[in-house]
Amino acid sequence: MKIKDKHLVFTGKMESGDRNEMKDEAVKLGAIVQSEVNSKTDLLICGKDVAHNSKNTKRREAESLGTKIIDEDTYIKIVSDLTNG
Repeated sequence: MKIKDKHLVFTGKMESGDRNEMKDEAVKLGAIVQSEVNSKTDLLICGKDVAHNSKNTKRREAESLGTKIIDEDTYIKIVSDLTNG
């Protein structure tokens, strides 16, 4: 999966590293990082603490818009594939 030119939103506490560092890395790979989910959002990356939290507004908004939702581990694999591939 490519993230260049994709609109990404991060939510929740990330366990693999600092969320701001993850955002910075996404920008370096060409992604557009947003603070809120909207109709332009391509991908919502959820930390482990929100994976099943139905009260999470970003997750609910992403679900209502049909935005692809992935967990932190999946995102880390995507970035690893892009940087090592």
